[in-house]
Amino acid sequence: MSFISRRRLARVTALSSALALAGLSTGGLALAEGAGDTSDAQGFGPNPTGSRTVQPLKNECTTGEPQSVCRNIGVTDGWYEGKTIKFLYTQNFFCDPAVASGAPSKCEAGAKYRNVPPGTTSDKFTDPLYIPVPLFKPAPKTLQCPANVPCVDHPTTIDLSRLASALKMPASALKNTELPGHDHIITDRNNNRPEWWPVYVVAVTDPGSFAKIQEGKSFDTVKKLAANPNSGVSQPIPTNTFLWFQTLPGANSGAPSRGDAPAGGIAAGEGGTQTVRNAGLMGAGALLALGSIGAFIHSRRKSSTDRA
Repeated sequence: MSFISRRRLARVTALSSALALAGLSTGGLALAEGAGDTSDAQGFGPNPTGSRTVQPLKNECTTGEPQSVCRNIGVTDGWYEGKTIKFLYTQNFFCDPAVASGAPSKCEAGAKYRNVPPGTTSDKFTDPLYIPVPLFKPAPKTLQCPANVPCVDHPTTIDLSRLASALKMPASALKNTELPGHDHIITDRNNNRPEWWPVYVVAVTDPGSFAKIQEGKSFDTVKKLAANPNSGVSQPIPTNTFLWFQTLPGANSGAPSRGDAPAGGIAAGEGGTQTVRNAGLMGAGALLALGSIGAFIHSRRKSSTDRA
């Protein structure tokens, strides 16, 4: 074999090794991020397809498009442990039809769901979403989801007839009402991964208490107020409604900036890899790639020596 052929072969072999090892490290990242344990993966719902979302549920697409091409992707604010964060929605709501509802959405408040959404085997793969609802007028102007302005992937109507006595209204007038304005509170971020969130209503009749909830931005604040019978804050009220979203990495307004945080926008359906386990894989992949590059440099030096 000629010197030139040997030199080219060494270069191709070393570069191929580097690319293969880099691919393995990336594959390891994907495996660690996406696989996890099998039971955890069973809690995930359908994945987005391209720029559109698979919609196996039978709710009306709030964008007016056919259900098969519904682009129900959007963001709202939410609260977590005293901070404002972002929720990314990529799929329409689900309301358990096993619980009777007089609303076209089939959603209701006052009775807990009996079945979890399709794609979820158990409610242990869900985390609660608490929505404080002001039951006084005028409503606060800073609600995350105001009345008359539907939020993405939320139902627009709901049956509140089971709360007739608390609302001091006839049940017949509450079977199909507009979704009231509300805020969002969660107690777990699910590692910024999407999942189904069962909705619990927190009814608030006192403006001062609602202001404290908006200031506290946490479920701890809700619990303290609900423990006081004179606060005008109810205990969480179950519903048959689920919302599908994930919290966005880096969306904590109170979090310190990090030099290794990803820059630019976050695309729907793309997960983060900022965990200790994944950081270890990234480091191992980098070392393997560096080793391959070292082999390539050594081959060049050896070829030069052979030629001399």
